[in-house]
Amino acid sequence: MRTVIVPFYGYLNSSIKKLWNLAKFAKKRSLHFSSQEEVGAHLMALDVLKRKLLYARKTPRTTSCLIIDLNQLQACSLKKEYSSIAAGELKSKKLHHFLKSVFLNLVFKNGTVSLPLYDVQKQQQGDVEQLETQAKKWQNNLSKLLPVQIRERA
Repeated sequence: MRTVIVPFYGYLNSSIKKLWNLAKFAKKRSLHFSSQEEVGAHLMALDVLKRKLLYARKTPRTTSCLIIDLNQLQACSLKKEYSSIAAGELKSKKLHHFLKSVFLNLVFKNGTVSLPLYDVQKQQQGDVEQLETQAKKWQNNLSKLLPVQIRERA
């Protein structure tokens, strides 16, 4: 598995600029994204033909971009971490109120890559339910790229 980390400046300036930079970035690397979406404060895009996943994120000091080769992908799952729930709290609050973080775990032959999609300490509470739906959609999309033998066993 080969992962490329490159700077992706101007990522969060505006939605139009993001998509323009993404198109320019993809063109330079001969990538053609079949799907792309903002998931929380992250940008994800998928080139199904070349089996590449682009994951870009903005941190306070810099913006980075990962291009992940999915040819050796063995498993894809979501990992959710919750804060402690006191007895009876689920009667007045929904489960997403306790969500601390969401990760997209990609398992390869050589190791695991965990892509953070949500962290309650770094992001606004916002629409967590929508973010969970988006994360599940990406997990399903990537699971479809698993080799047939692995998908049949799961």
